[in-house]
Amino acid sequence: MRSTRDDSTPRARIRDAAIRLIGEGGFAATSARAVAAEAGVSAGLVIHHFGTMRGLKTACDEFIISEITHIKTGMDSSDMTAVLTEWYSDLDRYQPWLNYLSRLFTDDSDAGAELFDRMLTMTANILDEGVAGQQMRPSSDAHARALLLVTQSLATLILQGHIARTLSSERFSLESLSRMGNAALEMYTEGLYVGSSMLDATRQATNTARHATDTARNRGSSKGQGYGPTP
Repeated sequence: MRSTRDDSTPRARIRDAAIRLIGEGGFAATSARAVAAEAGVSAGLVIHHFGTMRGLKTACDEFIISEITHIKTGMDSSDMTAVLTEWYSDLDRYQPWLNYLSRLFTDDSDAGAELFDRMLTMTANILDEGVAGQQMRPSSDAHARALLLVTQSLATLILQGHIARTLSSERFSLESLSRMGNAALEMYTEGLYVGSSMLDATRQATNTARHATDTARNRGSSKGQGYGPTP
């Protein structure tokens, strides 16, 4: 991990305070005055360092992304897994970062979209390598499979409070993450359904619906062009 987490400069204290408050209540509910009080500085110093609250939010986004992707260079599965494992194993220190990361994906921000896309690319590459190495089965829709895995992983982060509650834990922890991870790997390895009837039925229903949509669209196009019986 990078040394910036121990930075005690006023700018870093303001950034860290903003990460805590935005993670807890969202950006819209966080004011410069509240950040200043949390950081123990004046509201004027917040504006001095970051210009606007939007500028402060951008600095927070860049900090969190750089931490989880190791300064944006060649993120791979082992890097990201190691970072998140460290965060979950020391929640007293990293809970604000996890909360902020969750907000990053749910607030429809450019930074969240950037990180999501990078996670999707990383996951797709891992799956391609697994298929090529005969460690994973090929998929009829490799892109959709990668997308599904990313969204499932992010659901664990975003719903961590509900997961902890149903696992009878005070808060989401490394133990909770391990239980969820083991259950996921068991399902991925052993499968869930004993046969292909659900998959076959879903594919048939999808094809039927697509055919009906195409037929209706073609009929509408023909009418618009004046085809059909003449009076």
